[in-house]
Amino acid sequence: MEKVSGKGHHLHLEDRQKLSVNGVKKVQSFDPKDILLETEQGILGIKGEGLGIKQLDLQDGLVEVEGHIDMLQYPRRSGQGERHSLWGRIFR
Repeated sequence: MEKVSGKGHHLHLEDRQKLSVNGVKKVQSFDPKDILLETEQGILGIKGEGLGIKQLDLQDGLVEVEGHIDMLQYPRRSGQGERHSLWGRIFR
């Protein structure tokens, strides 16, 4: 994955099996079916099966995810306290 200087956010998905993301600030949560990343453009939800974080470099804002990726989603912006309850409604 290419390093990008400055602020920005890019995604690269290969065959729904490998996802490279830059502009990542924080991993909010992780399990083999759901990953939540805080990015320069807001929260990014990744849903699938057998998901694993293969590379994590928060200093450079880089994350690589492998597994079967079913969905990428940016929930609507909401207040800090509402973020997880909104996410819960999306993935019922």
